[in-house]
Amino acid sequence: MSFHLPADISFRKESLSSGWAYVFRHAEIGELGRIVIQGRLDGQSHITCEVVGDPQDPMTKQREAIFKPLGLELVQQMERAMGIEEPTTAQWVEPPARPAEPLEKIASTLMQCETCGANVALLIFADNAQDVSGLEDYARLMYPQVAKLNIPTWVIGPPSGKGLPHKQPSDMLKIWPEREPVFQSCPDDFNPIIEKLMATHCA
Repeated sequence: MSFHLPADISFRKESLSSGWAYVFRHAEIGELGRIVIQGRLDGQSHITCEVVGDPQDPMTKQREAIFKPLGLELVQQMERAMGIEEPTTAQWVEPPARPAEPLEKIASTLMQCETCGANVALLIFADNAQDVSGLEDYARLMYPQVAKLNIPTWVIGPPSGKGLPHKQPSDMLKIWPEREPVFQSCPDDFNPIIEKLMATHCA
């Protein structure tokens, strides 16, 4: 099945135990959600739209704002392609509970105060991120832990591989307590920021 999608949105098809899933992602904010097609006992197909992300994560609302109109339109296209004469009325329904996503081992480091040992920063290493959308995927997967810790948090992409290790820039995304635009930095420039947090927590 083919879709007419905006230039900044792509999809992949995945096999499920009871059907198929079309998973959609945005070039900047990563995975948006999926359309799931499952067989029913009466021989018909059941189609659902599901936005991805923790309901408490503000980025989930942004993903929904993009995926909601697109997903509902694509569902109607699917229904017409399957010969359903009266496509579903365009209403957004909260998705059923999804099985937990496979837990990827995500490397992270807690930085602690030099005096009292309290956590002062969380560094999340997005080792497999290839672009900004990849950083967002890691931020989404780690959101529950980030919110629980409630300390300054950065998602750090892989180094560029150019130059000395301490000079190699990486894409970085600060996601807590407030989001900031993606920037590039190298250990020589970024480490002093963290060291200051560690040194001044109890000052």
